[in-house]
Amino acid sequence: MQLDHLGFFPAGFEAEVNLAAPKLMSEITAKLSRGLVLTIDYGFPRTEFYSLHRSQGSLQVRAKQKKLSSPFQQIGLADISAHVEWTSLAEAAQSSGTRPTGFADQHHFLTGIISKFFPEADFDASEKRALQTLLHPEMLGRNFQVLALGKDFHEKLAGFQFGRDPNAALGI
Repeated sequence: MQLDHLGFFPAGFEAEVNLAAPKLMSEITAKLSRGLVLTIDYGFPRTEFYSLHRSQGSLQVRAKQKKLSSPFQQIGLADISAHVEWTSLAEAAQSSGTRPTGFADQHHFLTGIISKFFPEADFDASEKRALQTLLHPEMLGRNFQVLALGKDFHEKLAGFQFGRDPNAALGI
């Protein structure tokens, strides 16, 4: 993965670089003769992932619902996570003839599905609260992204009807 085109990183800039994820995505999509790989996680396209306002990276360490300051605390007991850099995954998939067919945040993805399959739904109060948590941009709506990578797959997916062009959104 080349980061040179992103420009200069100042001293102290921290970021995660997952060298295995693009290789894994390339291997998965190489086995696909026709169909779709759907990936859902936290993350950003490359330019946002490595932007200067994210100079502390995205690595998070948690144990018993508490944020820890170091991955070396509570070794074996803590969960360690980092955001996905989506552009590298899409580029790796393209090497096997797979192309991005959709990219959206959870808000737009679920709104597309609901509008297609439940257009007249009358949700009760608890369902509305649950949907608000999943859809609202200040809650979970923008936290998760959904990437669809297709090979010989030309169907329109409801979840991406409100999403941007995947190539433009990913900077490909």
